[in-house]
Amino acid sequence: MSLESLPPELQSKIYSYMVTSFGPSSIHALLRISKQLHAVALPLSVQIFRNTAPLKIGKGPCSVARNAQFLRYILVSRPELANKVDTVILGGFAARSSESNPHASSPEELETYEQLIIDSLGPTLSKVDVERRDKWIFHLKRGYSDAQISLILLACPNIKRLYFEDFQEPSNEEVFEKPPSFMFLLEMAQILSASGGSESKALPLGNVKHVHVQSQYGNTCGWEQAIRLLALPKLQTYESLNATYQGKVPGDSFVMAQLPKSSVRSVAFHQSHAPASEVKFVLDACDNLTSFEYISAMWMPIDGSLPRDIMRAVLPHAETLTRLYLDFQDDCEREDWRENPHGLYLGRELAQMTALRYLNIGMQALIGMFDPIAIKRQDLPLQIEGAPRIVECLPEKLQELRIRECGKAIVGQAAELLDTIEKGQRFQNLQCIVLMFKHENIEIEDIQQGFPELTIESTRYSLAVSFQNRKMRWLDSGRGKTFEGIRAIPSLCSRIFADDLRRDWIDFRGLSAVHTSVYGRSDSTCFHAHRVDPGLRIQRLLLQKPPHEFGLDD
Repeated sequence: MSLESLPPELQSKIYSYMVTSFGPSSIHALLRISKQLHAVALPLSVQIFRNTAPLKIGKGPCSVARNAQFLRYILVSRPELANKVDTVILGGFAARSSESNPHASSPEELETYEQLIIDSLGPTLSKVDVERRDKWIFHLKRGYSDAQISLILLACPNIKRLYFEDFQEPSNEEVFEKPPSFMFLLEMAQILSASGGSESKALPLGNVKHVHVQSQYGNTCGWEQAIRLLALPKLQTYESLNATYQGKVPGDSFVMAQLPKSSVRSVAFHQSHAPASEVKFVLDACDNLTSFEYISAMWMPIDGSLPRDIMRAVLPHAETLTRLYLDFQDDCEREDWRENPHGLYLGRELAQMTALRYLNIGMQALIGMFDPIAIKRQDLPLQIEGAPRIVECLPEKLQELRIRECGKAIVGQAAELLDTIEKGQRFQNLQCIVLMFKHENIEIEDIQQGFPELTIESTRYSLAVSFQNRKMRWLDSGRGKTFEGIRAIPSLCSRIFADDLRRDWIDFRGLSAVHTSVYGRSDSTCFHAHRVDPGLRIQRLLLQKPPHEFGLDD
């Protein structure tokens, strides 16, 4: 049976697996086989619009020539395809042209684009907004990538995923400019959404559900862009990679006060440089936050981003937050621990997170313990004085607990937790516990001595004891490295440059262990979620060999 004999709906389902978020897509080959295959594959060929720096480079501005080509295709040559664009992946875009554009838009095309902008935004704009709209049109004629990208986002009403680099070259050594057309589009999306829009016109960015922003370190453009994105009416997930610590600017608090509560349920700050005060600034916009991830950016802690600081940022969401993943790089030396020792752990406030069901955290951030073998300085204590024990700080209704970067010091407290559960005194919902020890610092015999009762099968919980070496702990933090000749992976957290590997990383982090022993019930889904062989998964994540689908950027 040939493909062409199948119903178009089934063909479309099959061909959808040929659409990729990076490199040449096999779907384009089908366009040249036959008219029938062309008709089915054509909508899929524009499902993902990617315009980034070449994959072998990894970061940088988008191409204005590619923007112009795509605009011509979806608005002039095949305007019916604008509705088929589902995902937009972008490099940085700026309010000036960064390259010569031999494929610049013609006057006739520009007239079409101008009319689309005017019609979409409506006739009731204020004088200031008319000036901003006209500036957008002027920049479009000049070939500015910011104006082009904003028009693409306006013209494609069914975009669900928007991944982009917050990357602009500064106009001088210190000042970064906000992309004016993009900011105007975000504001108009909010205004039109609040007013109900028009029944005959789609709301700008009205169907976007997932946003991923990859920032440029040191970008001073502020958090207004993030807050505007959070105001999108259907947004569910907001992810920030490399969020700058220089982001907040005067006026952002006013912007915050003017915006409605966000529909976002999941927020992630991966490899974040932002202090907790600015993380809280974003979280405060969310009315029903259920999931939060925070991974520190550096081996040395950022001022104002210690575990206790982040705890205060998430505590207002105690009644809705069900999932919390925190990585403060416990391996790093804490040179300044004496200045704020109680900032190194979450504290008893964690127990106030009444809705929390899943917690993934390092030993130090949970109970203020140091692993003395791994720390070079010998004047560090085993534990910060006054830090709570595990049984004192865990939320009562927690179901799954994963503690990373463990040392010998935690064994006694973990045994106390297990004994409490076994006696049925507390934590009756806690069914899965994973302890990930530093492989170079402890042996399985040390664990068995601390848990002599583990020879008895428990029916109340499952306990996994894992051993991770430094390389695997580094992998859990999301850091990647360039695979020469294929593509650059600036981070495994990146949806722009490693979306396929990122899915593996999310599924596999914390379980990339040298050895795992399971005690109690061994049928728990906590330990059997792998869809591929663990060894192959680790090789893939570490880029020791490239996946077969890797290809050079087109």
